[in-house]
Amino acid sequence: MVRKTFKNIVFILTLRCDQASRLISYSQESPLNKAESWALSFHLLICRMCRKYKKQLKFMRDILSRLAESRLYDIIVPSLLTEEQAETLRGRISKKIHEKLDSM
Repeated sequence: MVRKTFKNIVFILTLRCDQASRLISYSQESPLNKAESWALSFHLLICRMCRKYKKQLKFMRDILSRLAESRLYDIIVPSLLTEEQAETLRGRISKKIHEKLDSM
């Protein structure tokens, strides 16, 4: 029991960014165990880049889920826009997404 507790404490205090990014991604799909949750929380307190990654991942998931739910692009674009207009719109949307991600 003491050995497992010590191992968990070491894991919490020594979590690297590559491990944190995997945990951030994994946590989007299923819950983390207590040691993973504590380690990630501690790491996010001290690592600005991983906080930014987590925020960007959440932003992308939110956008993709909204697009998947509404299917707005598939419904509206083919009926209202020419192919050239649709390509321009795709470029503008992509640019806005990149600007938003860069500002996070």
